[in-house]
Amino acid sequence: MARLCVVVPTLDEERSLGALLERLTAARDPRDRADALVVSDGGSGDGTRAVAEAHGALWVEGPPGRGGQLARGARVAGAGDADALLFLHADCRPREGALRALRAALDDAELRWGALEQELEARGAFYRLAERAARARVRALGVVYGDCGLFVRGAEYRAVGGFAELPLFEDLELSRRLRARAWPRLVRGARLAVSARRWRDEGVLRATLRNWIIQAAFLLGADPARLARHYPRAARARAADGAAQP
Repeated sequence: MARLCVVVPTLDEERSLGALLERLTAARDPRDRADALVVSDGGSGDGTRAVAEAHGALWVEGPPGRGGQLARGARVAGAGDADALLFLHADCRPREGALRALRAALDDAELRWGALEQELEARGAFYRLAERAARARVRALGVVYGDCGLFVRGAEYRAVGGFAELPLFEDLELSRRLRARAWPRLVRGARLAVSARRWRDEGVLRATLRNWIIQAAFLLGADPARLARHYPRAARARAADGAAQP
């Protein structure tokens, strides 16, 4: 059975983190549990650490910024030794059987990296279209975003140098390097429930248009640090980093 290490980046995720860690540590079937679990924090001011430690997760902390947090978490997880690394956001939960399906898929030596099947936790045509778009992006473009449950074999992650310490689009940048070596696979039956809070908080149209514009600018070579000023998650991390400075 493939040894699966899960890395979760956090910043003030006390309210969301517990449900994810419970699923990863207390699933009825041992094949649905993580073999190693790392929470990589970016300076939380709430009870995130207490939640992580209550579930037996390894804790690592450092400056905020998802790229850096994921890179640190992968190092603590032993990226070179793990059969596979699975990167999950704090506001998602693998459905029952998801990790079993992923382990079964990893029996195929040709599979190097890929994504789980995203299921947004909201009703409405927009969310169903967003799910289809996420799957099409994996299959047609070879790009896996962080909220789709990006997984990669440990040796493959190490071969491409791991996550770059970017304030945003760290998942897109890593996808481009991995894609140059092998095309990703969407693992059927490995379903990932994902919160729709970012769309609800900002508004569906506003959030979608902003994301498209910022991504296009990134692909055209714009500085990620400048783009981060217009992205709420990255802006929140930047504010947390500023508050931590003497």
